[in-house]
Amino acid sequence: MHTQAFIEEMKQRLLDERNILTGEVKESAHFPDYGRSEEENATEVADYEALQATNTAVTQRLEEIDLALDRIDKQAYGVTEDGVLIPEGRLRANPAATTVIS
Repeated sequence: MHTQAFIEEMKQRLLDERNILTGEVKESAHFPDYGRSEEENATEVADYEALQATNTAVTQRLEEIDLALDRIDKQAYGVTEDGVLIPEGRLRANPAATTVIS
């Protein structure tokens, strides 16, 4: 089992990452407005579509973070669904990890 100090460190990293990502989603929630020409409108649409793709990835990561924080609260953090201990190195690389890499 992982030490409480390690789990608290990972919890803080997860909370920090969640705060950063939440801010990014809020900042990119608006539709860009570059002007009224056809070229500017096309650029607006292209940029908005790129933002939406990024937001989808960020939203997925936020869900992973929330699940990891939930596992911490339930004292089930750092182990796979099968009960295999996830190595600290893996969790340091991805604090929301739920699997072991062979």
